[in-house]
Amino acid sequence: MSQNHKITLMYNGARYGGWQVQKNAVTIQEELEKAFSTILRQDVSIIGASRTDAGVHALNYTANAFFDTDLEERRILSGVNAVLPEDIRVKSIKECDEAFHARYCAKSKTYVYQIDTSIYGDVFKKPYVWRFKYPLNFENMQKCTPFFLGRHDFSAFMSKGAQAKTFEREIYECSLTRQDDMITMKIRGNGFLYNMVRIIAGTLVSVGRGFLSGEEIPQIILSKERKRAGITAPPEGLMLYEIEYE
Repeated sequence: MSQNHKITLMYNGARYGGWQVQKNAVTIQEELEKAFSTILRQDVSIIGASRTDAGVHALNYTANAFFDTDLEERRILSGVNAVLPEDIRVKSIKECDEAFHARYCAKSKTYVYQIDTSIYGDVFKKPYVWRFKYPLNFENMQKCTPFFLGRHDFSAFMSKGAQAKTFEREIYECSLTRQDDMITMKIRGNGFLYNMVRIIAGTLVSVGRGFLSGEEIPQIILSKERKRAGITAPPEGLMLYEIEYE
């Protein structure tokens, strides 16, 4: 009898067309399903917590899958990682409640977005940051973060093509820190619209450049107009950091 299993993994999304299986791109979900199906010698469908976009990374991504096996979890873990590409790694596989669903049972998701403002750039951090070579007013950017807290209609921070049934999301935490030349945005909420985190990051950069005033953020949110917010920041700076469950 098939049992439900909670799967925790991490990946570098640079080479992939995102999480979800697609016809014309290699994806994280596709690679996982191939690896599990190979090791378990049965067709395995993987359910993911979030549809991360092309080029986006994840440190603690959660998925679940039903399969029937007598293999110990440590042997499955070892076998799957041996088959997977080196930029995808399964961290744990645990049998879980049949009702657990990686997406619908999630209580909150935390994303981190990193901006490298150093003069020459850090070659070792390059795959995981937005390399931004122009001056930014960090203090002005930081003052804007409280405006995103709470429950709002975030239509102004959503790219076209979204399939959301509702545009309201609740943000529990939004912070901006700086260490040397690295600016890090951390944002936690009950869910996010298509490209929402990247557009918020791009909007903060627009404030830092002086193209937008921080006082405009509440009006931008109320306007529900995408054209009033900042650019969509590139995917490489974004990482799904953590997913919380009940």
